[in-house]
Amino acid sequence: MHHHLDAYAYTNHLKQLPPLQKLLFALTTLAIALLAHPLTQAAIFVWLNLWTIGYARIPIKVYGRVLAVVSIFLLTSLPALLINAMPQGGGYAIALDEITAIGHNSLGGLVIGNWYLFVSYSGLMQAMEIVMRSLACFSCLLFILFTIPFAELLSILRQCRFPPVLLDLLLLMYRFVFLFLDVATQLHLAQQARGGYRTRQRWMQSVALLAGQLVVRSLQRYQQFSLGLTARGFNGQFQVYSTQSYHYSQRYAIESLLGCIGLVIFELKFR
Repeated sequence: MHHHLDAYAYTNHLKQLPPLQKLLFALTTLAIALLAHPLTQAAIFVWLNLWTIGYARIPIKVYGRVLAVVSIFLLTSLPALLINAMPQGGGYAIALDEITAIGHNSLGGLVIGNWYLFVSYSGLMQAMEIVMRSLACFSCLLFILFTIPFAELLSILRQCRFPPVLLDLLLLMYRFVFLFLDVATQLHLAQQARGGYRTRQRWMQSVALLAGQLVVRSLQRYQQFSLGLTARGFNGQFQVYSTQSYHYSQRYAIESLLGCIGLVIFELKFR
């Protein structure tokens, strides 16, 4: 799937738009999402999904799969916000005002040993705010991922006078993400073809072997990549060349401008 993600950036239906126009639109909505209330963030999430799935024509299965992977990391942080713990008995003393506060703030709980675990209303509200803000920001970043080629992003950063060393590091990191995933996919398919995951014991052995071989194969690919750069006369700085011609769209510019203004007006109603 990782190869498809890079391909969609070059083949989506918004590929003719200038990368700077799409980047400014995504960054503007991202700034609004960081400062807005949950309802505005929900509107941003829906609106950016419309741009990515509707206008850019990214397949909904691919978009949903990427969003699901990102959401897993978000969900792992929610229990720490939702669940609170309060000692009771066993030599612990709880003030009367704390007990009253727990009663008004608790949505339910249970006793485990000398601790009372409960889901708090304030924690639930905070978790909802974090979820909506994260989803809104994710939608902005996924719009950039699916519609702007990475080489064009580097070109924009170069025009903004970013240090060349940082741009070269970004390019190398981006390249080696694909190399790493490609090696991991090949090794996993080879192990599956040999029945390496039939039993739990073989599964653990296969995972350990995969981790060890992954390091070795990645270092080998890195050495091959370095030799290839040397053979091509690499002088210490990567040059990215693009032959793609872009056409400024007044229709999308007006729609994005009116949408951002509408989001700001909608947000001001909560102030």
